[in-house]
Amino acid sequence: MPPLVRKQILVQGVVQGVGFRPHVYKLAAEYSLSGWVKNDASGVTIEAEGPGPDVEAFIRDLAGRRPAAARVDSVVSRALPTAGDKKFIIAKSGGKALAVAIIPADLALCADCRRELSSPRNRRYLYPFTNCTNCGPRFTIVKSIPYDRPYTTMAGFKMCPECLREYGDPLDRRFHAQPNACPVCGPAVKLEAGGKNFAGPAALEAAAKLLIAGKIGALRSLGGFHLACRADDPSAIRKLRGAKRRPHKPFAVMAPSLAAVKKYCFISPAEAAALGSPEAPVVMLRRRPGKFKEPAPGLSRLGVMLPYTPLHAALFALLEKKGFSGPLLMTSGNFRDEPICKDGPDVRARLAGVAAFSLSHDRPIHNRCDDSVAFEACGELRLARRARGYVPSAVKLPAGGAAVLACGADLKNTFCLTRGTEAFLSQHIGDLAEPLNQAFFRETLANYRRLLKISPSVIAHDLHPDYASSAIARSLPGRKIAVQHHAAHALSVAAEYGLAGSFLGVAFDGTGYGTDGQIWGSEFLVFEKQTWRRAGHLKYFALPGGDIGALEIWRPALALVKAAYGPEWGAQAAGLFKAVPAAALHTVERMIDAGVNSPRTCSMGRLFDAFSFIAGVRTEATYEAQGPMELESLLPGPAAAPYAFGLCGGEDDLQIDPSPAVKAAAADRLAGKTPAYISARLHAGIIGVAASAAASIAKDAGLDTICLSGGVFQNRALLEGLTAALKESGFKVYSNLQVPANDGGLSLGQAWYALAGYRQA
Repeated sequence: MPPLVRKQILVQGVVQGVGFRPHVYKLAAEYSLSGWVKNDASGVTIEAEGPGPDVEAFIRDLAGRRPAAARVDSVVSRALPTAGDKKFIIAKSGGKALAVAIIPADLALCADCRRELSSPRNRRYLYPFTNCTNCGPRFTIVKSIPYDRPYTTMAGFKMCPECLREYGDPLDRRFHAQPNACPVCGPAVKLEAGGKNFAGPAALEAAAKLLIAGKIGALRSLGGFHLACRADDPSAIRKLRGAKRRPHKPFAVMAPSLAAVKKYCFISPAEAAALGSPEAPVVMLRRRPGKFKEPAPGLSRLGVMLPYTPLHAALFALLEKKGFSGPLLMTSGNFRDEPICKDGPDVRARLAGVAAFSLSHDRPIHNRCDDSVAFEACGELRLARRARGYVPSAVKLPAGGAAVLACGADLKNTFCLTRGTEAFLSQHIGDLAEPLNQAFFRETLANYRRLLKISPSVIAHDLHPDYASSAIARSLPGRKIAVQHHAAHALSVAAEYGLAGSFLGVAFDGTGYGTDGQIWGSEFLVFEKQTWRRAGHLKYFALPGGDIGALEIWRPALALVKAAYGPEWGAQAAGLFKAVPAAALHTVERMIDAGVNSPRTCSMGRLFDAFSFIAGVRTEATYEAQGPMELESLLPGPAAAPYAFGLCGGEDDLQIDPSPAVKAAAADRLAGKTPAYISARLHAGIIGVAASAAASIAKDAGLDTICLSGGVFQNRALLEGLTAALKESGFKVYSNLQVPANDGGLSLGQAWYALAGYRQA
């Protein structure tokens, strides 16, 4: 028999709250090893003793065989003297190790728990808080590490003997499931409606009846409240839109099953896998013609999610019993861009005017967290909003350094904290123009710093001096680094993929403050030797009224038409502006001519806005990027030649001239061509000229790698078309996957800019 050895093993990654210790216990039993395993602030520490070959095989299996929700980043071992243990145990958590453990994200209801919840003979039948080590709340309930029940919001619920038995049995899937509970000892639901109160199963029954009757309810989920109603009830949806002041902005729906989703949406294997994954994001799916237009008017895509909590599953089971099998509309329980409501007083104060009832419970939410949103493009799932299910999982960086806090941008805000080679992005925070979101930012930052034990010495922020995120950064201690908006977008891709060499960044965006003081948004940036320089962009045009041009989209259209046709534009293109009041048109024209409140921009986002007006899609938008999203929804349009864009300028200043395309699109519109026809020509034209510009700049700089980022690349047609064109020309092309291409991923790029020591050339 080989000699006995003993090894101490440290496993780091997502290894707490995901059933890793019972997995280790079973693995040790398989190899007949003795010793122990425990959680501590570093991750999971193991001491294993047995024959040398068995211990080595055990160590190899720690990384290769793991629970589904676990992520193993490293396994490090060292030799110890043998101790003569007789058995393998799961030891009490604790220790004085440096805090580097990762709190797991919230996990959607697993198949085993779903079966128990659906079985009338099971003691957890329709129990809304059923969970195990493979599913349930994690991040939203944790207060500190190690991830043990006393450090979560479940601390106040004492387990009954049966739950305690499960919790203490290493062979049970609920072994050390920190939120473990049942109807006897766990949290309970309650419903408030019109002065009446219901508790337990009666609360769920009442909620189902009210929803079927067309009422709007506030439903408490993992990270906060949803506002919910029937997705097939136009009256309820109109009321909800009026209350939230969202006349057209799309709402998501929750369907009872994947089979139900297929009745009204087309779905790919990758999209189906995402819907049923532990992360369970909202997935943007192509809607079947004529199905559920009200939740997402004017769009070809519908945001869909499946029931990801036992409360959702129990509610849908009751709805089906009562004859309703359709989807529910589910939108964040907030108004404007405020933080999502997370408790009863919050709902009563902020949602009472719209919600006819509130279905809540008594398990506190410590970290509020909105739903994540994903879409498929180029054959891969991509995030448009990174929140529940994905945070606080780390993005692995190519290299580490001093701890950095990156404060992100003002819209779709997230922040990023780094610890060594790990980057932790916050959940979606929202628009920092809203004071409540600024408070949410500070609250969440304090929670992250406490959980991750990080004290950043470097603070990165956007170059824009008037951003609220920049003001927050300036108020914090540490060395400050200002990062140009689009450089951060491009570097977010480099950080995701560990690209340490030179590359070309193509950032197509709404707006960002440029180093020349103008509004950038269509940038070709060369990165080499930790420097960056601007090598190309869209030709500048006026943006009369500034930010209002993102809503009154006829304004940038007028500026582009005037620039294309010159002073006599009215003789050839006045017919485009028949829907615009003459006085407003005259005023804005004078603003452009005089340069009054008409900053210059090269924003690709505003260009798409303008073309959606020229195409006849709409005159004004009621939410960001409405016109471009509706323009994209018309694809694939009739086959037609791409619009021609000009390329002008020299080295380090290549410019895309939109004037030929503007003239051609205006002529098409005035000749009666359909918006779908114009959309097809526009998308093909932009893909063609962007590919030509990128290839020219990259070849001149000797680069073979191109990174695409910025909110405009959430346009699938643009992303897929440009990626294909560049790959066909021999380039390696990368784009955001783990973090959003929009400003929700900006903080990652800011953090990598600071860590890697980038500067403007």
